[in-house]
Amino acid sequence: MNLVFNYLINPFLIWGTSFFGLTVIFIAALKRFYDFKFISKIIPTPNCWVRGLSYKFLIWLVLGFKVLYASIETFSQYYIWSNNGFTKLFLDQNIIDFDIVKDLPRGMTWIFDNRFGYFLFYSWGRFWMEIAVSLVAALAFYLFLRFLKKHKERFFEEGEVELGFLLALVVGWSNFIIFLPLVFLSVVLVSIFRTLAFKEAHTTLGAPFLLAALIVLLFGKYIVDILGLTMLRV
Repeated sequence: MNLVFNYLINPFLIWGTSFFGLTVIFIAALKRFYDFKFISKIIPTPNCWVRGLSYKFLIWLVLGFKVLYASIETFSQYYIWSNNGFTKLFLDQNIIDFDIVKDLPRGMTWIFDNRFGYFLFYSWGRFWMEIAVSLVAALAFYLFLRFLKKHKERFFEEGEVELGFLLALVVGWSNFIIFLPLVFLSVVLVSIFRTLAFKEAHTTLGAPFLLAALIVLLFGKYIVDILGLTMLRV
């Protein structure tokens, strides 16, 4: 079991989210720009899979990955605690015995009122709350994009509202805090590029979404630290 954890699970926990996120961004970029000539050179027959993918499928894929990742983290935490004489005690602690119970939302206490209560509470705060908060933030962003499209449809091409929702899920919380302003900055940068390169005055939000998500995934942790926003992490 130690070999499995050290050589399979631990590397997955360290690099899994970054690799998966970059892969999703790459696939989403191919789907968004599959009709560009340079894409056809990279993938001679993009219709075989890229064009057939839907953003809805990618959204469910991201959600499924997040649940799988949190499940593996929870299992790994249990394994680590169960192999230490001191931390093993936390696997048999009812959270009602601790003062932190008063900070729980009303109606949630019963979930942790059992012998695994402290471990469940720890796992929720450490691994699962991020999924819930990320989903809420992504849904709010999706509703905002739907509203914006209704009034400013020229900023959107087909599927770009769903693309924004997908990428908001990929970056997650707390990276969403910097993803949002970076989208607006990316709109300016992409607009300047398209004006200079293609003499086009307007741009839609697909490319800015992808650029902002890529920057956040590569440098989000450092940007959050530099801006002093670490207290917003869950």
